[in-house]
Amino acid sequence: MELQCVSTTTKGRGMISLMDIPIASLIHKEDPYAAIILKHCRETHCAFCFNELPADTVPCMSCSIPLYCSLKCQVQAGGQDFSENENKYGFLPDLSDDLEKYVRNVTSPGFSSSNIGHAAEHRHECQGMHWPAVLPSDVVLAGRILVKHIEQQSCGDGGPKILGVLDLCENYGQLSFESKLEFHVYSMILLCCLQQFYASRIPFDPVVTAEIVVLLSQIRVNSMAIVRMKYSDGKQPLDYGVTSSVEQVQVAQAVYSAGSLFNHSCQPNIHAHFLSRTLFVRATENVAAGSELELSYGPQVGQWDCSERRKFLEDRYSFICQCSGCAQVNLSDLVHTGYRCTKPNCFGVVLDSSVAKHEQEKLKCFQGPSLQEYLLNDDNIRRVARHVFEQTDCVSCFEPARCLCCGSFCDLQTSQKTITTTETSFRRLQDAVASGEIPTNLIMDVLKSIEILRAVLHPFNKRIAEVEDNVAQAFCLIGELQAAMNHCQASIEILEKLYGENHIVIGNELMKLASIQLSMGLKTAIADSTSRMLTIFSRYYGSHADIMFPHLQYLKREA
Repeated sequence: MELQCVSTTTKGRGMISLMDIPIASLIHKEDPYAAIILKHCRETHCAFCFNELPADTVPCMSCSIPLYCSLKCQVQAGGQDFSENENKYGFLPDLSDDLEKYVRNVTSPGFSSSNIGHAAEHRHECQGMHWPAVLPSDVVLAGRILVKHIEQQSCGDGGPKILGVLDLCENYGQLSFESKLEFHVYSMILLCCLQQFYASRIPFDPVVTAEIVVLLSQIRVNSMAIVRMKYSDGKQPLDYGVTSSVEQVQVAQAVYSAGSLFNHSCQPNIHAHFLSRTLFVRATENVAAGSELELSYGPQVGQWDCSERRKFLEDRYSFICQCSGCAQVNLSDLVHTGYRCTKPNCFGVVLDSSVAKHEQEKLKCFQGPSLQEYLLNDDNIRRVARHVFEQTDCVSCFEPARCLCCGSFCDLQTSQKTITTTETSFRRLQDAVASGEIPTNLIMDVLKSIEILRAVLHPFNKRIAEVEDNVAQAFCLIGELQAAMNHCQASIEILEKLYGENHIVIGNELMKLASIQLSMGLKTAIADSTSRMLTIFSRYYGSHADIMFPHLQYLKREA
């Protein structure tokens, strides 16, 4: 879709669409300007396409450090083309024609390295120094960006104009003195390394060093983590009664020229995912023409509370988030870490001092009739914070340790001590689930601890959802599938309040639920869970959902 980069009053530059965008529409697709595999994934994922490595890997023929899934990826990354050296290698005289043909097909990439349409990103790193194995990933990524820029420039005096490489923001002025010093040191080291290959093209002088420092700062705040989906139960069939948990694992780091221009929101309206190196951005809700397109840089409403999100974004990206999730009162931030009212039959939430402070700050910027109208239209907020509607000064309502429905006082110190007594059994359960051995007495202790937790924490508190999920896994391991399903559903009910019913987190949890229902042979329930799951995944991944989640195809067949 046709997008435009505009300047906004609150966030600076950002991306908007020039037309209305229907939900689940693919709005942007882009290959990286430069990318680098993370060090902890070098033995498990291809250094070019970032997919999982097969049993037979192809190492770089010069330095043997990067591993590739195929000769094609090796050639695209800048390694030697085997076809240029095949005359050096002979075949055994008694080799059959069919086997010789097969070997040639396997070892030939089917194209020449001279036909590659992009810069060979690893070629300059194969000079025997092995510096990419030592330097941090973002420094190696900066080197690849510089090399691509140098090779795209025509030869001339004065060296490359590095400041024009990426038209992206930087936060050098907001960095600590320690981080600034680190950037300067790495800038000089990177320049020394690059001179081994480009001594005549990139001079060693203070101007170039300073420009690399700015480039490193741009990478720090604009690079994107390329992720892959990982299943907790590996390739185990679903009918073994194991909850199929899925998580995102960071495998690479990349800079996208246009993709990095999307601004952040803790309640995003677009979602980014990756196939190989390619970035895909899809609308997760209907977006009107002219509205800003915002994705999440990490924490979202429902995942962390407002104070944690803001601190992370300020530390990592040097801005104080002012998105709708951080500027307006929402149910998730109220109940995420909330406590239960001590008055019987009261569903109100009690806030600690940190949460109450942030909610007060939201209301100071959102007073007047618009606030009352906004709150009255949200039944969930009215249910947990009814007292807010009865006061003219809403800010004073957010008093720590006071119920937002009835105003009753709650002794939070006592509540916190009670919670601490339950944590030991929860940690033991997590360790037991990880080991696969669940003592019966441990589950009984955990069930008692959950009841204690429910008596102290608000019913929508995320901690309860996390414990319910762990208990569901434990019951799966001992074959108590009915109990596992009940606790899994209890966890989902809480997460729906925190994230919303159509969030991708709910889709992941429904996959667990469908796995349990499949083991129980509940055909109707499987169909309902799978249908809802497919609707959510289609919104976030479109036609790529089956590729991202291979279990979906199995569940669809069973449903």
